[in-house]
Amino acid sequence: MTSKQSTLLGTIAKELIKQGYKVLVTCREYEFTVGALKRLGIDPKVVGKYSEGGPFDKVLADVERMKELLPIVNEEKPNILISYPNPSAARLAFGLGFKYIAMTDSPHAVIPSRLSLPLADYIVYPNCIPRGEIEKYSYQPTCLVPYEGVDEVTWIVRNRPSLKYIKDILSLPPWRYIVIRPHESHATYYRNTKLRINLMKLIKEVTKEGYTAVLLPRYQEHILIAKELFNRGINLKLITGMYDGVSLTYYARAVITGGSTLAREAALLMTTGITYFPYRLYVNDFVKSKGYPLYKVTELQEIINILKTSRPRKPHYDDLVAKLKKDFKDPLEVIGTILRNLNG
Repeated sequence: MTSKQSTLLGTIAKELIKQGYKVLVTCREYEFTVGALKRLGIDPKVVGKYSEGGPFDKVLADVERMKELLPIVNEEKPNILISYPNPSAARLAFGLGFKYIAMTDSPHAVIPSRLSLPLADYIVYPNCIPRGEIEKYSYQPTCLVPYEGVDEVTWIVRNRPSLKYIKDILSLPPWRYIVIRPHESHATYYRNTKLRINLMKLIKEVTKEGYTAVLLPRYQEHILIAKELFNRGINLKLITGMYDGVSLTYYARAVITGGSTLAREAALLMTTGITYFPYRLYVNDFVKSKGYPLYKVTELQEIINILKTSRPRKPHYDDLVAKLKKDFKDPLEVIGTILRNLNG
């Protein structure tokens, strides 16, 4: 449903295919979702699209996606669904009678959690999230499976950063650019939430500090902002379609996002990760408690201060992977155990 889910579940799909499983990957059309899968070498069934409209439009988009998915899933006849909280996929799995393994680190996403997690046979989640935060969405006989890790570890340890990609493909100066990802203003959990950080001002301030701003847009409005800043001569690079996230965050000076996944990915790669996501997230607290450079801010000046003072030590990628494997459990291993149990 999102580019984070495409990266996580696409990585899991590749590993399962190597193990001999037949895997069908579906996704909706939405910003980097399709591109993230294709970059991993997966050709997904693209069904439906994200709606930037109101509640009626979002429900309609979900109904239309379910209608298109139904004949595909009925023909393929899968045994198991693996997904994040995904109402349309969960409903199909439940109605057609196959198992649903749900992964989540986002109990704050109330609507998709309420609409899908009660139908899951297994819910896999980081154990830094209090059990009650997940349990409130579950329904007997759902099995809760906590693990001591975070999702981002799955793809970081399997994707070596490429300096060639940064210099030759993106034409960016290593360590002298800052990745910016706006917040999900159209997401249901952002309703009635106002942030103090303005995207245009953020980009201007970053470039004033001498950095190239690299924008990963979520919506068409962000692309329009980028075009306006281009016309003003702002040092900005816009990336659309697909990108290599591990390389982009590893060689960045910092990552600033209104979400959290990209900031955690950066911090786990020992790049300064800054999030202005307005809610407390247990997974962020967990990553920071392990000594990784992850920061939560509410004001633009806080970001500038962090850029001026934060200089995390950057180990070699292989040393980073060794540390990550020591600090966190890979959720792919948890999924593998569940699949073996389901297969007897």
